[in-house]
Amino acid sequence: MIQREREGAAREWGAHWPTVLVSAIGMSYTAIYVYASGPLIQPLEQEYGWSRTMISSGIPVATTIAALLGPIMGWVIDRFGSRRIAIPGIILYWIGFATLSLTSPSIWSWWLLWGLVGFCGLGIKPALWTTAVASLFSRSRGLALAVTLSGTGLGSFFTPLLTTWLIEAYGWRMAFIGLSLVFGGIGFPLIFFFFHDALYKQQAEQVVPIPARHGMAMRESLLSCQFLSLTLAALLFSLLAISTVANLIPILSSEGIGRNEAAGIASAVGITSIIGRLATGWLLDRFDARLVTTVAMALPVAAAGLLLVWPGEAHAALIAALVMGLSLGAEVDAIAYLTGRYFGLKHYGLLFGTMISATAIATGFGPMLASMVYDNTGSYRLQLIIVIPLSLIAALLILTLGRPKIQAAAPTPN
Repeated sequence: MIQREREGAAREWGAHWPTVLVSAIGMSYTAIYVYASGPLIQPLEQEYGWSRTMISSGIPVATTIAALLGPIMGWVIDRFGSRRIAIPGIILYWIGFATLSLTSPSIWSWWLLWGLVGFCGLGIKPALWTTAVASLFSRSRGLALAVTLSGTGLGSFFTPLLTTWLIEAYGWRMAFIGLSLVFGGIGFPLIFFFFHDALYKQQAEQVVPIPARHGMAMRESLLSCQFLSLTLAALLFSLLAISTVANLIPILSSEGIGRNEAAGIASAVGITSIIGRLATGWLLDRFDARLVTTVAMALPVAAAGLLLVWPGEAHAALIAALVMGLSLGAEVDAIAYLTGRYFGLKHYGLLFGTMISATAIATGFGPMLASMVYDNTGSYRLQLIIVIPLSLIAALLILTLGRPKIQAAAPTPN
């Protein structure tokens, strides 16, 4: 049995690894605007005199639009497939992101352009990439989702460094354009030639093993306590994690660590988030997913504690960034896996898309709330203190999920 499982997993990877790789790159784009926001705070603050709260308020505009329309996009993905959405979606997103370079001294222009980013970003939402991968994998779904979602680690590693370099070399306006050209130029040809999902493969009459799309009814899933617990846990964790990671450079700089050194420390989040995702994917395929996720969601307690106890200490800050990266890497992977495990694939795009919409709100408001703490207290210590109870509540919600109401999908014969 174990040998057959390994052989089946190997066949899945042999047939579908290009989709996983391209999905990982696509996932890296979903969080670039968050990781680019930290290096952009000071240049915008200096040029327009805006407070850090005002600067950070742009992201919530984008994420609110994405959250409101996210469930609809999830339904569209379930109906038409991921590939048909991804090809135009990647073009629209980077055009929208580049328009942020047109920001004027009016804060309303900042908000309007971020609203455009939120709308254009619907075509590259995490649900698009995870739905494609989940539709192609059964025996190795946890690891496949882990590799896919590790793409955000690539974004968090490269984006702070690239954004900082672009700002210093060409100014903050060209940073928006440069990021769009670099990432869009890499992503579009890869998606066009190598990104496919089960629906596309079936319509192309390719003979590939595709997992059956079984699962709970949509209404039953949306109204279940397990769905609400998963969504709330994901929202709380995103709120605490993104508010910390997106502001990590300002947090460290406010404690006396140099800007370039702070950018280097912040980039470490990307490295360990990849490690965290891959390790979590391997663990999810073999152990109780609830316990794996509970531990992952409790890790920010240690990261916040290090930053609070040793402020301004570069070594402590580096360890905290590494721990936060491990946790951040595990969270979305675990939520994506638990969605399929508890509710099946029948309405996966809509369900996971709804969860991501909830986390999008937290992703948007988290950095702004952290900036509000700084503007009102002169430091980020209160924000770090709040991380601790939020992390523990999220972990408890996962631990008390109970058992899935559906049986695990039977592997497709190979």
